[in-house]
Amino acid sequence: MCWSDPWIFDVQLISSLIGQLRRTNLTDDPTNIATAIHSALPAECVTVMVRYQPEMSPQRWERIREFVEDAVAVTAPNCAYTTSRLLIVCSHYVDWAVNIASLPLQPQILFRRELISRYTSDVMNQAEGTRRNYRAILLRISEILLPDSPAAELTALNSRVSMEPYSEADLTRLEFWARGQNTPGRERNATVLLALCAGGGLWSNEACEARREDIQFDTHGVLVFVRGNNARQVPLLARWEPWLRVAVAGLDAGDRVFGSPTRKNNSKNLVTAFIQQSVQPPGMPRPQTNRMRATWLVTHLTARTDMRALMTASGVGKFENLARLLQFVPELDSVAYRQHLRGELNK
Repeated sequence: MCWSDPWIFDVQLISSLIGQLRRTNLTDDPTNIATAIHSALPAECVTVMVRYQPEMSPQRWERIREFVEDAVAVTAPNCAYTTSRLLIVCSHYVDWAVNIASLPLQPQILFRRELISRYTSDVMNQAEGTRRNYRAILLRISEILLPDSPAAELTALNSRVSMEPYSEADLTRLEFWARGQNTPGRERNATVLLALCAGGGLWSNEACEARREDIQFDTHGVLVFVRGNNARQVPLLARWEPWLRVAVAGLDAGDRVFGSPTRKNNSKNLVTAFIQQSVQPPGMPRPQTNRMRATWLVTHLTARTDMRALMTASGVGKFENLARLLQFVPELDSVAYRQHLRGELNK
């Protein structure tokens, strides 16, 4: 930690100046505390802020940079989070809110609790633990910048809706969503997400990491080699094999299968931005990769796939992580129930 003592200031004044603290004049701020907030930061904190470069285009970052830096500079002395962590979370969130959702650069709007809840519950395509961490940090920023903001009920991150698998009708609508994109590139991206996440249970960041050589077609179907810390081999569900074959046609070895084939880096907002900007007909379910993965898992649980094989393919180390999905698996009728437990099905 490298922060100085907490500031005592007119919260409404400082909040209204977020995004222009360094450029505030004495007419707007007679106490001159706005410009002092940055100058009082320890050198190591300033260094972190100056060197920080998020995984987004320079144009998008330049549009929100001062706002993010000001929000972090005001928040940091009043919380336990590091400079780096605050910058990462705040920049990803503000990037979505401003550059994707087209909301104005105003803290009174961006740091409302209900908007933070929507972002972490419905927009982020990340694991529950990551979303929970983001929510805690963003709510702390909100508490500091908008202390008088009215309380808002937050959606539970582990709610039934957040992990409920898609129905067969939902999947059909998502197929139309993929085919209905307005450019070949967008159609390919939507198809890849469906195939890898609903057909192979990949997390969104794993789909972003995948390259053409990670996908193997042979007489036994399609095998996806997942990169990263949770590397594994995942056989694709047969339903999605032709979809992925069409989607990666024409890509060369080394090409990314999602997003720009030649992009160098991944952004946590890459999938979120794509879904937010995609063509979505009225009445269709919201495309969410965590629900696609849940659909894949429930499909295998319903089919009585070997549990060890499923845990290997899903990258899950503990059965408890799958157990909460059992509520979505259809119950056996009385005859099948007895057959399973009597061992007749194994004869």
